[in-house]
Amino acid sequence: MSEVRLDEHTFLQELEQIVRRAHERQIPLRALGSVGIYCRIRHDPHARGIYLHRHGIAHDGTPRFKDLDLASYEKHSSGIYKLFVKELKFTEDRETNALFGMYRNIYFHPQFSIDVFYDSLRFSHEIPLKNRFPDGVTLAPEDLFLGKSQIHQVTPPDLTDMTALLIAVPVGQMDRDYLAGLLGEDWGLWYDTRINLDRALHRLSEWAPNDRGLTEENLTLARHRIHEVVQFLETMPKSRRWEKRARKGTQEQWFEDVDEVR
Repeated sequence: MSEVRLDEHTFLQELEQIVRRAHERQIPLRALGSVGIYCRIRHDPHARGIYLHRHGIAHDGTPRFKDLDLASYEKHSSGIYKLFVKELKFTEDRETNALFGMYRNIYFHPQFSIDVFYDSLRFSHEIPLKNRFPDGVTLAPEDLFLGKSQIHQVTPPDLTDMTALLIAVPVGQMDRDYLAGLLGEDWGLWYDTRINLDRALHRLSEWAPNDRGLTEENLTLARHRIHEVVQFLETMPKSRRWEKRARKGTQEQWFEDVDEVR
């Protein structure tokens, strides 16, 4: 299934119902990725104006979603299976769930696919999720940001997601101690985040104001928000481990290779 086959309102209602049904069973389940970010930014007109251009020009003023990414704890995987398959009548990707079930499960709603990631966001780097499930339907903005900034082979939509989030939730409103604790300890994560911020600035330079929600004010604010994060990265305290790894730089691989399913 390559794209969500529901309108925005219905899709977000489905997400809220899934999170609510899991909560009733004492299962923490939160959205991440592009959908999680959209839930956080959709009421901010500047952020929304940027987000709607994640696949190029937005022709109809509505977002397009590829799938739904969720996070939980692996200890709840059997409860999630019962909720999704036995109660909600979703189907599962049995092969993937058998091979990679400790880290990730894939399920199929009739109108979209669902990826459930367990215990951490393991892409190019690893972001632990212990005690990182706030109230609401999404992960915390810090984890939504890191989920995009950590990607080594980042795509233009990823950069747009990250930029839109920073407009709605600037780094000054995030838990900077939490971010510094991860980024100031792990040079590789710090480096990919730093490079991706430069890539996001370059992407903005390729855009011009238009009549579909992208204004000069949007672009100026986006650049400002990104520069705030760059300043934060440059001035945050770094550990000895960070400094030691920084001296090796890119002579050694600093990211994990990402399999198609892991």
